[in-house]
Amino acid sequence: MDREKRPLSASQIATYLACPRKWRFRYELRLAPEHHPAALSLGRAVHSALEALHLARLDGQTIDPAVLVRLFHADWQAEVDTGLSYKIDESPGMLRHMGAELVHQYANWLGDRKVVAAEQPFEIELIDPETGEVSDERLRGYFDVILEGDVIGEVKTAARRFDEGTLSRKIQFSAYAYAWRQMRGRDPTVLVISLLKQKRPEVSEAIAKRTLEDDAFFVRLTLEVAEAIDRRAFPPNPSFMCGDCEYAKACRGFRGDRGFVEVRPPIGDLEFVGAIIPRVLADARKAQVG
Repeated sequence: MDREKRPLSASQIATYLACPRKWRFRYELRLAPEHHPAALSLGRAVHSALEALHLARLDGQTIDPAVLVRLFHADWQAEVDTGLSYKIDESPGMLRHMGAELVHQYANWLGDRKVVAAEQPFEIELIDPETGEVSDERLRGYFDVILEGDVIGEVKTAARRFDEGTLSRKIQFSAYAYAWRQMRGRDPTVLVISLLKQKRPEVSEAIAKRTLEDDAFFVRLTLEVAEAIDRRAFPPNPSFMCGDCEYAKACRGFRGDRGFVEVRPPIGDLEFVGAIIPRVLADARKAQVG
């Protein structure tokens, strides 16, 4: 299949680097996920409420935190109704409470900071900042929120603060810094706003610094990923992440040109226990409710 030079996103690049086969299942074959991790759904519901806050601020309006929490509750319930998989220490009620607290705390954190743009999409050419060479690949994405002073706010729900190593390596932050410099010709501040999912939820902030040398590395990396995709290189990457992968069963049953074969889950394989536990817990909760 020819990609027809469809733009790549930071998420696509990160997914390919983590597991090429997962990239193919998600972006080319567009397989339906085998399960929906509650953590990702929580992030979507929180993000939706914060988007409403940002857009209101752009219009010169304010939203009472209680209203934001109600928006979150509605979006979270919609996610729950789709059927989610929960980790052993998670439940719908616990995540509902945590998400509401995170939304409330973010509204307080934002305070009177000036919102310049929200959910701003972009699509740019990939140009090597060192040589000026223009490739035929393009980068697509969107900024969560732009604050006054060339500040790119990237909001993340996370279990812990990003360490310096993660801040310096995360592809998404590199993509946003590069895109801003290409679009505006100015150095941005990539402000990572972490909504920490802890016993006492809180908002933490950190700056992901990127230089022109980092931009050049990002461009080269993106081009090599694009080349690998065009060469049809989609091997699996077995690792600890397989346990929670939403394509674990499809991966085990994939036979290339032969398509998929039916496989049984390897109960004794610890690598896949993480994918089994959420379903067992969900079934147990349903039985209790019934």
